[in-house]
Amino acid sequence: MDLGLSRTLAFIYGTALPLLGFVRMLTGTNRDPVGFFVDLVAGAFLLVGAWRVGVAAHSGQRYLAAAWGLTVGLLFTALYGEIQSMWVPAMVESPIPPEGVVAGISLALLGAVVGLITCLRSIRKH
Repeated sequence: MDLGLSRTLAFIYGTALPLLGFVRMLTGTNRDPVGFFVDLVAGAFLLVGAWRVGVAAHSGQRYLAAAWGLTVGLLFTALYGEIQSMWVPAMVESPIPPEGVVAGISLALLGAVVGLITCLRSIRKH
């Protein structure tokens, strides 16, 4: 595992988070503008971190590690909120069952933790 994996994951997450947030807003099941803004900020921060690693690897690693830290925190908060909302009756039926949403967020959180760990390991090596 090296910084290349973390950078590649950052490009994937940086584009996927805003796109999935936009799809979530269009489906109408969760029209949370704050959540959409958070997805945009996290995606942009990941893309900037991945770009900075490509420009100057040593100084860019700090930006990428900070972006991964933010993303892990946001995904953990989203996972916690989804688990709590599973116990409350739904006002609007969602096309995806709550268990599927929790599983998807859990996998995304696992990938973000892998990205953070690989980035931090690369920082210690230099």
